[in-house]
Amino acid sequence: MSSKATKLPSTKAYVAMTDDIQLTSGDRTRDRAIQRQAEAGHLTKITEGVYGKLNGRSLDEFAYSHWAAILGKMVPGAILTGRTGIAVNPWRDRGNDGRPLYPGWIFCTHSDGKARKRFSIPGLEVRSFPGPGPLEGDVAYLGTYIPSASRNLLENLKPSRERDGPSRNVGREGVEAEIERLLKTEHEDGLRAIRQRAHKIAESLNASAELKILDDLIGTFLGTRQAKLAHQKVAARQRRDAPYDPDCMERLKALAIVLNGGALPERPDPHAEPDERACTSFIEAYFTNYIEGTRFSVDKARRIVFENEEPDGRPADGRDIVQTFRQVSIMAKGITMAGSFAEFVDEIKERNRILLDGRPEKDPGNFKTEPNFVGNTQFVAPNLVEGTLKEGFETLGSLTSPLARGIFVHTLLVLVHPFNDGNGRTSRIMMTKELVGAGQSRLIVPTIFREDYIGGIKALVHASSFSAAPLVRALLECQRVTAAIASPDLDRTIELWASTHAFLEDIETARLTFPNPMLKIEKRNGVPAPETYWEALDLASSVTDEASIFGRSL
Repeated sequence: MSSKATKLPSTKAYVAMTDDIQLTSGDRTRDRAIQRQAEAGHLTKITEGVYGKLNGRSLDEFAYSHWAAILGKMVPGAILTGRTGIAVNPWRDRGNDGRPLYPGWIFCTHSDGKARKRFSIPGLEVRSFPGPGPLEGDVAYLGTYIPSASRNLLENLKPSRERDGPSRNVGREGVEAEIERLLKTEHEDGLRAIRQRAHKIAESLNASAELKILDDLIGTFLGTRQAKLAHQKVAARQRRDAPYDPDCMERLKALAIVLNGGALPERPDPHAEPDERACTSFIEAYFTNYIEGTRFSVDKARRIVFENEEPDGRPADGRDIVQTFRQVSIMAKGITMAGSFAEFVDEIKERNRILLDGRPEKDPGNFKTEPNFVGNTQFVAPNLVEGTLKEGFETLGSLTSPLARGIFVHTLLVLVHPFNDGNGRTSRIMMTKELVGAGQSRLIVPTIFREDYIGGIKALVHASSFSAAPLVRALLECQRVTAAIASPDLDRTIELWASTHAFLEDIETARLTFPNPMLKIEKRNGVPAPETYWEALDLASSVTDEASIFGRSL
């Protein structure tokens, strides 16, 4: 064993920390005590020398959750290798529903003997191969060793074939993905150190051929060499000219297929006249900001936009609405579209700058330099923004329907999230430009429809088996409603939108409906909605109150 191998707590130390699992150790007194507990039903035998308290778990679940300690018992001093070394976890196949299946596969090496070892126990399949013991950088872990990154990469480049389970090694594509991950966590100096250690240990691993490949790969990631990468997605992210996010483009191409898959409706713009356009542009500016958290009553927003009223100590919020209105209210049929990718980039930057000119701290008009998130979702990395937009712009050129182009450019900007702020609003401004510029009705996402809209985006972004159809359906419905509301009078425009329940937030009590000009509208706390809605809400509240009083009287 190399003196530089790092040592951590042994399996015995682990056993002392939990009584879930008990391992025999050769101490006759202790081993006999464990056997008596098993005979009494307090412990269950997992395999020879391994006992545990299942606590309602299956044997598969128990063994999988304690795989490292069990491996340390079965193959003392085992060094994880192949895909197990990279994941530091057993590999599991997945069923048709996407859930992981048992058993978990463990690949390791041992230095005591030249024969292969094979173990099958509930929940685990172990395959151990003869190989050198711990080398420099390997870390002791629960009676086993986690290989250094250098050893991991070299061993995973070795050829291996599948027999009765997964292949032992991840191969060149998997190694390229792992180097990309290491570049993010260890940075360039860390990759150089990994390469240097690989040169030290390659001979012990009989990996001179693999070392040459690894040198080329690491040099490619560091920009000093130019090897052709086998992993298509890694190659897309690492190419020198306009690298892009292949996962984002995969979703955008799925969207383009849906948009090209059937005839989309043609809805001529009913807001082409100046007054109708001004009224509808106000509604768009109001809702597009409201669903992003810039919330005023519709009457207050109206005074901010048309009367230059102060926005109650929230100048940046008020400015957002005004600047949105100013952009969408001047859009008309025949407006010039970007003729090149460079013009497209210049336009979205300028529109974002204008939109957020009241928020200089957001660096409006410039692409992000740090990753951005919404919840657990990380958008396209800063270094991949321009390349992904370029790929998306090329796909946009293949779409001819104005509605398809509008939905696509909107979704491109939403998925890439190129700016520090204002991405959703910028995307919807660009969607309006595509639609109105082609003489088609814009589409507005009202407050009551926010969850449907966000749900459509999530279906495209989050799900492992993503789908573009929910987002397309949601936006089509928004356009259907928007196209049905056109009036030169702002009061009437607001009433018609209110008849659809557009200004409400509680989706438990209301849904977006088609406009009904016959409904009487009532405002409560600044929120306009059908009078019948408020009456139904009052009735439900009174019934609840009466039931509560009746309950107390009992």
